[in-house]
Amino acid sequence: MDSIRAILVKLFPLIVPIYILSACNKNDNPIIQNNHWQTIYQNNDLYLYSIKFLDKNYGVVMAETDAVHGESDWKFVLSTEDGGNIWNQITCSTIDTTIQFPLYDIGFVHLISKNVLLATGYNVHKSTDNGKTWINVSPHWAGASINDLYVIDSLTWLVAKGTEIYRTNDAGQTWQNVFHTDFMGALERFSFPSPNVGFINDGVVDMDHNLSAGLIVKTIDGGQSWTILKPEPWNSNNIILPYVVAMQFNNDKEGYLSTLADSKLFKTLDGGNNWELVNNNRYTNGLQYFITGQIGYSSDGITIYVTNNGGKTWQIDYYNNDTDSDILTWTFLKNGQGFAITRDHRIIKNINLPN
Repeated sequence: MDSIRAILVKLFPLIVPIYILSACNKNDNPIIQNNHWQTIYQNNDLYLYSIKFLDKNYGVVMAETDAVHGESDWKFVLSTEDGGNIWNQITCSTIDTTIQFPLYDIGFVHLISKNVLLATGYNVHKSTDNGKTWINVSPHWAGASINDLYVIDSLTWLVAKGTEIYRTNDAGQTWQNVFHTDFMGALERFSFPSPNVGFINDGVVDMDHNLSAGLIVKTIDGGQSWTILKPEPWNSNNIILPYVVAMQFNNDKEGYLSTLADSKLFKTLDGGNNWELVNNNRYTNGLQYFITGQIGYSSDGITIYVTNNGGKTWQIDYYNNDTDSDILTWTFLKNGQGFAITRDHRIIKNINLPN
């Protein structure tokens, strides 16, 4: 059974031509001539793959040179203190001598403060010097890679690894397994609208057997315990929730999710128990973020769309169909400021914040 990332890779060349054909006249559109996102950094020698901002000024990008036999030649932390105008490059090293490839497992970045960073691969690594040196602060977990990490506070973190959720309340000195599911797939995409209430989804897609199945899990005690939801309208109709490609909650009650197989957007107003269809044709490759209950962004990888009415209608905010220019990942601040990484080694930033 294919992994979720492998499925998305297979689906991308099939779905993207539909959007390209439907956008064949986009070059005549004034909004395309004046994209609302601009390039603020480019380095063709580096592969950029993870970005996070702590506030409007301080942000971090993980980067590496070309990989050789599964291990990168070098890994770097790019950091900015002025909102992305100037980026400083730091070469990563490790003081952890217990793993064979010291830099291989330093992956996706998560921020605690300007100096304290976390990075996830198969384990959790921590840096206290802005990314220069790293040490493993997890039990050298084997098996599945870490799909997401959420920082509740400087001491309390949650990790989604395969079908398990682990929690530490002492900055990684000890870890507790707080949730396990036998559901197929892997847990991914933490969404915590408040310190105590949080959500995460699990799912699987099998193209060979026309299977798409999803699961939503919720905590009300800061991740100490988790409950599997039985969301409507799927539950009462004896229908399996499709694979959820994007999910986010703006507060404890209001949230959005997008399904992959049927490209639908849903909204909940009661904390994930009941979902109402908002848009029947809203494909996203996993990039979706709502600033408020009405204002949100979504991307199919080539185009970025923005909505001002809760996802009912969408307008083009950015478009680029150049080779290898698709958007890999992004991050947003609460004021709507967004930063994204593209496959052609660029960092882009939205210059017109939504009203």
